Amino acid sequence: MKKDSLSGQPSAEAELSGYKEKASHGDILMPVQRYRNDIRRASYTLSLHWHEEVELGWLTEGAAEYDIDFVTYPVKKGDLLLISPHTLHAARVAGGGRMISDSLVFHLNMLGYSVPDACSIRYLGPLQNGKYRFMPVIRSGQAGHEELQECLKELLGCVEDKNRTLSGQEEGRAAMRWEGKELYMKELLFRFFRLLYQHGYVVKKESSALDPNAEEKLKIVLSYIREHYAERLTIEELAGLCHFSQPYFMSFFKKCVGMTCVEYINQCRLSRAAEALATTDAPVMDAALENGFRNLSYFNKLFRREFGKTPREYRREAKKR
Repeated sequence: MKKDSLSGQPSAEAELSGYKEKASHGDILMPVQRYRNDIRRASYTLSLHWHEEVELGWLTEGAAEYDIDFVTYPVKKGDLLLISPHTLHAARVAGGGRMISDSLVFHLNMLGYSVPDACSIRYLGPLQNGKYRFMPVIRSGQAGHEELQECLKELLGCVEDKNRTLSGQEEGRAAMRWEGKELYMKELLFRFFRLLYQHGYVVKKESSALDPNAEEKLKIVLSYIREHYAERLTIEELAGLCHFSQPYFMSFFKKCVGMTCVEYINQCRLSRAAEALATTDAPVMDAALENGFRNLSYFNKLFRREFGKTPREYRREAKKR
């Protein structure tokens, strides 16, 4: 097979019709961040990815399907989501509607995972190194759901207050209310973990649905795509990361991820371009070029297919929101 560049435009010679997440979650002193996922189209998904941190989520509107460690879980409004460290996961809207979720992402170092004591050895360490895992979904009515939900809502509120203070939106006496909240956030996190263990939502990890060696190879490829999505990528170099032949790699990738490699790369590029359109005043062409697309008409075509509107329409709506 001839070496083709996955440069953001169709290839005439091959049918190739991000990953360890690169985002920084919080800062070195307080490694915790809040995220809101607002997915309005059934065709849009949160791409398969993984990170070293814990992710605690809460579906506030709509319904979704989450693929966690290659098992699909239906999730509806009010359900809690628990993503263990190093776990591959993805999501998509269910029922053709809208899905909104709030998530808290943080490293267990925040709770002293790296310091050997009874808590880290018995409870935090086994989660971080993969011996234990979370039960992925806690539904309304299950034991401890209400307490856990209130605890998570309070945590999300603390992070939001912190972000407003640090961005200068709160000053003077309002900012002083944050004093001591770092301690309060740790208190809430320890309480959340205590409730998880108390109600049996942390269990020993069984073998993954995917062969461990294959899972590690997939993580390597996803991480590489995430790091280099804006560059020219080829099937040859991605297959080489796994020491696979190109045909076998393409089959392996589609089986594991549910889409072709080029579809995955394009989705990663499109999400980054959409973020640039929503948060900067950069020209549409720059948003395309800087995120891996070399052909503007191809970018416009894919963008409209993915988001149901042109890049300029998307920017206008994002600015209004």
